[in-house]
Amino acid sequence: MTRERWFTLTLTAVTLLLVGLIWTDWLPWLRGPAPETAEWYWPHQIRPTTRWLIPAMATLLMLGISAWWLQVGHGRHAKWGLLALIGGSFLLQIGLMGADNANIRDEMINRVYSNQASGFFQPAVELPPLPESLPQYPQLMPNFSAEHARTHPPGLLIANRLTVEGLRRAPALAEWLAPPARAARCIDLWLLERDTAVAAALTVWAIIPLLAAALTILPAYILSKEMLPDTAVPLAVALSATIPALLLFAPKAVQFYAPLGLLIFLAFYLGLKRWSWGWFFLAGLLYSLATFLNLGNTALAGLLVVFALLFLWSGGWPVGWRKLLSGGLIFALGAITLWLAYWLVWGVPIWEIYRVGLNQHYELVTLKRNYSWWIISNPVDLLIFAGLPLMIGFAGNTLLAIRKIVKKSPISNLQSLTFSLIILIFILDLSGSARGEVGRLWLFFMPLLALPATQFLKKRQPRYWQSVLIIGLQLLITLSLALAWQPVRAVTVNGVRPSPPTIAPDTAVNVTFHENQPNAAQITLTGYSLAQSDEALDFTLFWQADKGAARPYTVFTQLLNEQNEIIAQQDNWPVNGQWPPTCWRSDETIADSYRLLLPLNLPPGRYRLVAGLYDAATGERLLTDAGLDGVVIWETAVPGNDNE
Repeated sequence: MTRERWFTLTLTAVTLLLVGLIWTDWLPWLRGPAPETAEWYWPHQIRPTTRWLIPAMATLLMLGISAWWLQVGHGRHAKWGLLALIGGSFLLQIGLMGADNANIRDEMINRVYSNQASGFFQPAVELPPLPESLPQYPQLMPNFSAEHARTHPPGLLIANRLTVEGLRRAPALAEWLAPPARAARCIDLWLLERDTAVAAALTVWAIIPLLAAALTILPAYILSKEMLPDTAVPLAVALSATIPALLLFAPKAVQFYAPLGLLIFLAFYLGLKRWSWGWFFLAGLLYSLATFLNLGNTALAGLLVVFALLFLWSGGWPVGWRKLLSGGLIFALGAITLWLAYWLVWGVPIWEIYRVGLNQHYELVTLKRNYSWWIISNPVDLLIFAGLPLMIGFAGNTLLAIRKIVKKSPISNLQSLTFSLIILIFILDLSGSARGEVGRLWLFFMPLLALPATQFLKKRQPRYWQSVLIIGLQLLITLSLALAWQPVRAVTVNGVRPSPPTIAPDTAVNVTFHENQPNAAQITLTGYSLAQSDEALDFTLFWQADKGAARPYTVFTQLLNEQNEIIAQQDNWPVNGQWPPTCWRSDETIADSYRLLLPLNLPPGRYRLVAGLYDAATGERLLTDAGLDGVVIWETAVPGNDNE
């Protein structure tokens, strides 16, 4: 058997073994050093088979697109291949969410909305106006409602808040964007009590991270063209596009850091290669943005410094110390630009944000997790979530680079990147800054691993079908993690859609109530069924609406006497307080049951049962076509004693 064939079989076998372990959970410590304990771990939860189809079909679509890309990626059709890869990545991220929720739209919204899964949207909306909150940001950090926001600089909260403010200035656009978020969070008073722009911004932030992850393909392509032979570029791009972490942690802020990390390194590399101050400043400016979004991205500076030293050393130090120092200062100037602007405008120095953020991280994470356990578990996490085939390629390239150093042979720029990444991984792991979740937290440098990995894999697996196999194995790991583990948990309170009624109303009513809102919904009471006893009135109202309402209206039901005095009353959201009109669809009938307890010895007279809707926040009732704020649905008379 040839060495090439042996490598193919080994790579396939170890990947299938990992997939088997993911599904069977035979080695629970792959999910963390102490699964099912207080220590952090990835949950193991095989999804119902009814949810397998959409993720599987999306994965097969991405594999087909990748196979085509591997054929055309270095030819004249490359631009169409890139567009197809971007589209395939976007659809695959959406499809994988179908493993957690058959209603993918709701899953997308809930992941952004959840303080545990995301943690930036709600704190951003709850912030005081930015001119007031930004000068006090370090003092506000420990009190945010979400732990993620407490450890982060203001960048993400500013971006979320500016989205809301921008949509408030474009009410028509906000009305168009809001329905998906309103429908997904139709019982959530936090969202329903806020204006349309907030719901619209929630929809926007359910989409933007997916686009950022998909667009990682473009800087990966440009950087690969700079550092790899043309024949290796398609595989490098496909590997970058199929990193499990990039596809699974969606839609989350960490997806921004993958393309941002590539862009920073690309600009820095071009600065070194061409010794251009413009590229150095751009790299610094992008780095400033990355750290303004997440303090963890600061670690990229170590990678850049090591790479620069190796780059210059391997080239025989072509520049003098003065020029080297000036290039570093230009990069540093770019790196502090956003932070300096923040300090000058709002009076908050950079070290104050770092101090509070790192203290919060220490209290919330570092103090609660075992350092020695995660020294081993972090690399295991990286191995799984970067993709085993990719990491095997990276390890192989590392060994080749070490061999060159031992033989005192010059190393290539790509091998300089390999050593820089190895040093970065060691520093991050040994520092204990990340204890668990590195499958998500280290995403900012994972696409860079694809370049050295490609150099090794392309030499060992030069054939087209072998490249397709490598990408197929990457996608198989991704699909397995989506179906058998739970990388993202959107912890939210959600309503359960009631089953369609099995009976029809006994009595027709057909009275329509109208919202006092733009693009108002029309809510029709189509009929009712009623049973009377001496103790109570048991009745069911049947509702229909032409669309979900803008507000979670409360139904009132009142038994009134001839003097309009309330004898019995029940007010609540429909369906026992669990399914307000904000959740209703145009094609469904809502059966809404009530029980009014009657007082003993009900006085003689006429009584009528009245129903309607009102907004509990304001007390305002909805009006009918006739301008009435309620409808009499039933009347009865209680005879006097002389008639008994």
